[in-house]
Amino acid sequence: MAIYCIKIKYTKEAIRGMVEDGVDRADALRDLTEALGGKLLSFYGMVGQHYHVMAISEVPEYANLSAGIVTAMMANTLEDYKVIPLYESSDITKVSAMHKAVMSSYKKPGN
Repeated sequence: MAIYCIKIKYTKEAIRGMVEDGVDRADALRDLTEALGGKLLSFYGMVGQHYHVMAISEVPEYANLSAGIVTAMMANTLEDYKVIPLYESSDITKVSAMHKAVMSSYKKPGN
């Protein structure tokens, strides 16, 4: 499973609906993420930022996350978003092993 940080900026229409209905959007994002085979790990609002909220989600692969973004965009909920792939510190040992396995196959420019 892959972990992503998603920063979300809502449309004015979405904000109007949230304020009028008093709806917790974490529930909507949790339902969508679970429908795509993932898990919403955290959801936070941000004050005074370009983006309104930040969520941390775990999904099987990027296509699952992308499908969720497209779904929210087609519903005119998102004005803007940013996706940041995250990794766990234990992944560094995997990176090190992979680097050692392939370093002799890479040739830098000029050699």
